[in-house]
Amino acid sequence: MNEDILFNPGNAIASNVNPNDIIRTAQITADKRQEKDTLVMVKDHNNNEHFLFEMRNRAGDSDKDKAKSYKIERKF
Repeated sequence: MNEDILFNPGNAIASNVNPNDIIRTAQITADKRQEKDTLVMVKDHNNNEHFLFEMRNRAGDSDKDKAKSYKIERKF
């Protein structure tokens, strides 16, 4: 996927260098959640770390000073 999106790294559900760990966490999190918002895995290309975010936690206008731009690698 080539979609850029802004997230505050402090809102991440999980982070890890190994994308397989993020995928496992996403599957477990999705199974336990009552709300069915989309989860996304993004990658920080500066340090090769992957993050798991809920789409509803993307940075709005008030968080842009803390937000970073990421490319979505996978949606769950």
